[in-house]
Amino acid sequence: MDRRWLAFRDQAGAVLNTPLRSSLPIGLNWRGGFLIGSQEITALDEIARSTADQAGAAVAMWETPTFTYGVASRRDHEEVPFLLGVAPTAIPDEATDAVARCGIGPSYAAWRQHTAQALAAWSVQTPRTPDALEVDAVLQLADDAVEAWCRLFGMAVPVERELTPEDQAAMARAALAEAAERRRKRRSVDVAW
Repeated sequence: MDRRWLAFRDQAGAVLNTPLRSSLPIGLNWRGGFLIGSQEITALDEIARSTADQAGAAVAMWETPTFTYGVASRRDHEEVPFLLGVAPTAIPDEATDAVARCGIGPSYAAWRQHTAQALAAWSVQTPRTPDALEVDAVLQLADDAVEAWCRLFGMAVPVERELTPEDQAAMARAALAEAAERRRKRRSVDVAW
């Protein structure tokens, strides 16, 4: 079963326009949740890009039984597409679009090293900042690559669960607090005039 999820920096006052069911904390100042709908890979890239523009940094992943496609994005920088859980000699046919998005050329090792360096640079926004060698090692994993990737960057894999009444109450309180803060800011701007 395919799973599509998004993780992003949790910045106070950031209003996200993403198709998330709900988001839960997955790391220090990071939240994550599963996406609603069946987006294509290009839509996943756009969701990561627009979320990064709003929150500062984001990563979106599309997990399938045979491969995982991800895209890391941060404000004012180019996205970093990557593949997890595949061997260069046995890339599944269903990963053709993902391979094209990643720009894997004739040298898988060169692509992997370039991607590892780009993800290491992106990681300044994450709870943990690994170096390019650590990222390269995770890009080579075949099993449990998504969990290892998230752990490497100081995050947990988002979990999908039903919201409890306590969760719903907490979300309602947070929404009220955000609305009150927006109202307070509007009033302070009105008074300044």
